[in-house]
Amino acid sequence: MIKSQGIEKASNVLRSVEELSAQAKHTASSLAFAASQARETGELSTRVYDEILDLVDQTGQATSEINRIIRVVKMEVGKLYKISRHGEIELEKNGELIEKIERSLASLLQESQRVLYIMKKLKSVSANNKLIS
Repeated sequence: MIKSQGIEKASNVLRSVEELSAQAKHTASSLAFAASQARETGELSTRVYDEILDLVDQTGQATSEINRIIRVVKMEVGKLYKISRHGEIELEKNGELIEKIERSLASLLQESQRVLYIMKKLKSVSANNKLIS
């Protein structure tokens, strides 16, 4: 029971990270659009526009990596389950697989922190150039 609650909590965390990743990607796309419009009207320098597009590209790459890692973690967690002789679902004790999941989660944390850093930088550049208030 406790193990299954832990798996459910982990699943909820992964779902939250997926949602945040999607929001970051959407926000970056919206800022790219705003930057494009500002560039067309001459309100934004080419250097700043290029910097924003680079940050948007980095966001896309990082969020894609986050989604890939989440898929891997879900597959790995699924491999931990087995059916007992009595037909009950049990978690298998597989140290190697658990270590692999832990490494994947560490990578997920690293990529999530990267997205946060990129989004802060993107927000700063955009706010300084009045693309957002």
